[in-house]
Amino acid sequence: MARPLRIAMFLGSFPVISETFIIRQITGLLDLGHSIDIFANSRPDPSSPVHPEVAKYRLLERTTYMDAPPETIDWEMPVIPLTGRTWPPGSETSIHNSVRAARALPKFLRCLSKAPRLAFQALSSAQFGYQAASLSTLYRLAKLCSTANRYDVLHAHFGPVANSFRFARQLFRAPLCVSFHGYDFSTLPRQEGSGMYRKLFKTADAVTVNSQYTCSQVEKLGCPPGLLHLLPVGLDPTQFPFRERSRKLSEPVRLLTVARLVPIKGHEYVIRAVARLRDEGCNIFYNIVGDGPLKETLSSLIHELNLDQTVTLHGSLDSLGINHLFDCSHIFVLASVSVNGDQEGQGLALQEAQAAGLPVIATNHGALPEGMSAGESGFLVPERDVTALTERLKYLVAHPEEWASMGHKGRAFVEKKFDIQRLNRKLSVIYEIMVENHGKRKGEQAISLAGD
Repeated sequence: MARPLRIAMFLGSFPVISETFIIRQITGLLDLGHSIDIFANSRPDPSSPVHPEVAKYRLLERTTYMDAPPETIDWEMPVIPLTGRTWPPGSETSIHNSVRAARALPKFLRCLSKAPRLAFQALSSAQFGYQAASLSTLYRLAKLCSTANRYDVLHAHFGPVANSFRFARQLFRAPLCVSFHGYDFSTLPRQEGSGMYRKLFKTADAVTVNSQYTCSQVEKLGCPPGLLHLLPVGLDPTQFPFRERSRKLSEPVRLLTVARLVPIKGHEYVIRAVARLRDEGCNIFYNIVGDGPLKETLSSLIHELNLDQTVTLHGSLDSLGINHLFDCSHIFVLASVSVNGDQEGQGLALQEAQAAGLPVIATNHGALPEGMSAGESGFLVPERDVTALTERLKYLVAHPEEWASMGHKGRAFVEKKFDIQRLNRKLSVIYEIMVENHGKRKGEQAISLAGD
C-alpha cells in the first residue's frame, strides 16, 4: 500500500445527496489510511437527506466551510463600484458596496500577513476575474490562511471549484489534482468561454476524468494530454446486494430511474414511453428518484398522461432508500439527452443498477455507452426516441427469462471496471506520482502567473 498522505479536498457544497461518488472516494481514501481535510464553498440545504457514511466517518468534523456572505460566495456579485449597492437575490434590503469592502478588510490583512503575493492576486481581475471582483477569492484565501495544517496533496472536484482554489497550490506548496465530471466541461465553457480553465491547466499537476468521452472534451478545452488520467467514479459492489430478477405472473414490472430532475436526464421521454406501454396493456409501474427544477413540469406531465397511479416521484433519497428501490425493481432506465450540446460524463447510477443485478436501458449519449455492456447487460437507444425506448422496454417486459443473465453480466462488468477500492488505490498511485514530481514545474508556474 502507498504511504499515508495528508490530503486537502476542495468541494463546492458538502455533503450533497447526489454526489455519492465524492463521499465514496473520501471514505475509501480514509480506509486506506490517508488523512483528509475537506474545504467547501458552502453548506448544503439543511432539509436535504444525508448519506449515513457522513455520520459514520464523522466527515462534518473534517469539513471547513468558507462562511462568506452569500452575495460573495453564493452569488459572486461584484463589489465594484464602491459607491454602488448590492442587492442579493431574495433579500429585502441592499448592501452598500463600501460596507462589503470594509467587512472584507480584516480578511485582506490576514492574507497580507501570511501570503502577501497571493493577497494581491486574490483581488486581481486578471488572475481571478469575477471572483476577484466579488471578493470570493479573498474570503477563500483568508480561510485557508487560518489553518496551520500542511498537506502532501490537494484535490479539487469539478473544474470551477478547482479554479476557485487554485491559489492553494502555492499557499500550501503541494501538488494539485483536479477531477472533471460533467457540467464543468460542457455547460460552463459554453457559458463562460472555452478558455476558462487556461490558468487552471497551467497550475494543475494532474487531471482525472471519469470516461474517455470526458477525456476528449477536457482535452479540447486545452488540458495537456500528459496531465490526464482516466479514473471513473466508482462504487463498492458489496454495498449493492446482487439479486437475480424475476417476476410473478400478476406482479407489475417495476421500472426505476435515479437522476436529478433536470433536462439533461431525459425523464420526459421515459414517462411518455411508460404511457404508451400502459395504453398497450402492460402492467407497469415507474419509480423516479431525484429532485430538481423540473419537479412541477414532470408532475404536470404525469397528470396530463393520466399516470398518477403508475409513476411516482420520490424526491431525493439517501443510499438506504435507493438500495431498497434497486432491490424491488426489475429494469433500470437512464434516458439522458444532449441539451445545447451538453452531455453526461459518466452516469454512475447506471453502474449502481447493474451492480444490483438490474437489466438496464440507456441512451446513446455522452459516456453512457462506456458505462454498460451494451447488448449483454442492457440496451442502448437513440436520444429522445420514445418509440425506440418503448420497443426496448416492451421487449424486456415480454422476456423476463433474460433478466437474470443480463443481471449477472452487468454485475461482472461493474466489478471489473468500477470497483471503488481498486480505483482509490489507483488514485493513491496518482497522488504519489504527483508528490514525486512536485517542484519540477515550479519555474514554469511562476512564469505563467507573472505573464497572464
